[in-house]
Amino acid sequence: MLSVLSSIATEYHVLSLAAASLLGFAGCLFTIKLYGHVNSETGTRRHLCLFLASITCASAIWGTHFITMIGHEHAVEHVLNARLTILSFIVAFLMSGFGFFLSTLRSIPMFIELGGLVVGLGIAAMHYIGMAAIIMPGVKSWDAGLVVSSVALGGLLGALALNRFARPGSRFFNIAASFCLLAAILCVHFIGMAAVTVIPVSGMEQERAVLDKQTLLATVALAIGVLMLVVAAGHAIDTQGTRAAAEKYRYFALHDPITGLPNRQYLSQMIAARLEEKEAGGNRAAVLFISLDQFKAINDLHGYGAGDEILSAVSANILGDLAEDELLARFNGDEFVAFKGDVPNLNAAMLFAYKIRDIIMQPIHWNNYTLNLHASIGIAMFPDDSTDLDTLVLRAALAAKRAKRIGGHQIKTYVDGMEEATRRQAVIAPDLKSVISDDQLRLFVQPQNDARTLELTGYEALLRWEHPEKGLIGAADFIPIAERTGQILDIGQWVLEAACQHAVTWDLAIPVSVNASPLQLSRSNYPAVVSQILIETGLPAGRLEIELTESSIIEDHDRVLHAIKALRDMGVRVAMDDFGTGYSSLNTLQNFPFDKIKVDRVFTQSIETDPRSRAIIRSAVLLGHSFKIPVLAEGVENKIQLDFLTHAGCAQVQGFLFGHPLPASDVPSSVEQARLTEKLKASLAGSHQSGREKQKVAS
Repeated sequence: MLSVLSSIATEYHVLSLAAASLLGFAGCLFTIKLYGHVNSETGTRRHLCLFLASITCASAIWGTHFITMIGHEHAVEHVLNARLTILSFIVAFLMSGFGFFLSTLRSIPMFIELGGLVVGLGIAAMHYIGMAAIIMPGVKSWDAGLVVSSVALGGLLGALALNRFARPGSRFFNIAASFCLLAAILCVHFIGMAAVTVIPVSGMEQERAVLDKQTLLATVALAIGVLMLVVAAGHAIDTQGTRAAAEKYRYFALHDPITGLPNRQYLSQMIAARLEEKEAGGNRAAVLFISLDQFKAINDLHGYGAGDEILSAVSANILGDLAEDELLARFNGDEFVAFKGDVPNLNAAMLFAYKIRDIIMQPIHWNNYTLNLHASIGIAMFPDDSTDLDTLVLRAALAAKRAKRIGGHQIKTYVDGMEEATRRQAVIAPDLKSVISDDQLRLFVQPQNDARTLELTGYEALLRWEHPEKGLIGAADFIPIAERTGQILDIGQWVLEAACQHAVTWDLAIPVSVNASPLQLSRSNYPAVVSQILIETGLPAGRLEIELTESSIIEDHDRVLHAIKALRDMGVRVAMDDFGTGYSSLNTLQNFPFDKIKVDRVFTQSIETDPRSRAIIRSAVLLGHSFKIPVLAEGVENKIQLDFLTHAGCAQVQGFLFGHPLPASDVPSSVEQARLTEKLKASLAGSHQSGREKQKVAS
């Protein structure tokens, strides 16, 4: 060992040692990085990485050895045999490649270390072939002990290098493995050089030199330099490509491919970070849940491609009008989540929601169609409703669901108890199975009146569930459950039978309106079911009116059209319910023969505040007159609404102003109804006179 240290200290130039060590470490580091790609790649890329790792390792071994050799002060002049010099590089390349290949067979125990051992033995083989290439006038004498030590130490350090990389103990495993590989090269070289003694022989004939010292130095420097640059450039290109691919994959993982908006995963990152800032600053923010109304109808009628294009158009329209503190993400299907920071109060959040709703309502032109969308929007406030993002989104979604359940095209804020209502639906779902067998359904009716004379023109059948524990439950709380489970078929038939049975007993021969669900209409025998019930109850077909929503019509266009024609052929009237809440009501009127149009209560109840609602009602009445179809407005609650509807030409009205729903068995007799009508007229006349007097006093 002392002889080795003495040799290093006295026989080598410091600059050559530094250059060799620097070159060797750089080569070893590139080798380890490329070797890492061998384990992560497959197919052709795996083989290419194995080749590059092997040739880089051979270059590091060969270059370090010969640069150190050039800096060694030999006792006699020498030259190099070109063939053996080249052979030494080839051996280093082949054994490095074989060693790396063995180490990739990780299913076999200790093959990682075995591969490293082969690489280390390749270092030793390259060294001693390189020593054999030295031609000088003298005789070489070898110390067998040092030779064996150099080979053994090279093999052990090679095994340790791959062990440190493949079985890392720290995050600096690349550096550790590179140092071990460099140590293997240097130890083999220095111990191997100390193991040889050259005894000069005067007059000994020297072979013709192929490579002298200067030529070797230039060749090694140029070859290793070019090779390292090529490998480094290749590695850099691969790294950049990997990073670009990773960024691309990350983008697609966090963005919706159709609209380009952030998706649910990115939503959590974006808004959660903003909420933390707001919480730290004591500020408020708003989370909006946006659900497009009846968007499924667009997909069903025009195809999913049209739906995707419309979603993209809506998203682009909203994005183009968002402020710096406003964000939009696609949540799921036709649902979006919007965020607005620095919201001073709920009114500011409502203004933000109105802005988004107005943008969504902008007409979208697609393939000669002009589509008008509506949206139900729910609002949850931070930190009032919660400080947790998931909870805020959930509560905003509950508010949007509430907006959609009452007719859509509404903006609702979260209020305490919405979760309870949802849980309540989940609790009552099992009890719904026995609702008919246990005789728990109750039929109510609400009057429909002539808009000008106020005379009773008919009743709409409404359903209630008298739960033995939870009391009277409205249809909005259990009908959606019944539709999801298919129980609506039996419940719908029960309502139809009960309505016809009660209508037969009324003094006034006025019609009764019954709602039909989409699932009922999808059955090819629905007209036959209606006909059978009319025969059994004895109700004339002209006194039955079936109400259909636009969404149910579009879901199964051909079958519903056939059902409508069959119903009208037997004398049953058919009404279009919830007019104005669909996306293309005009097309529906053109394609389906209706006997009545019912304008949704959403528009009636906002007559006094929303000019758009007034415009929609006027348009509906105008369409009705054009098609010679009477129009009924739902949700009338005061005289101002009634006066507007009368002036607009609406034929019939329905709402609390004329009577709340009452049990079907308590329908007034003809005499009682006449008294109620006169009382209503007097009441409205009185309010009209009072209004005129107030106006006179004010003037």
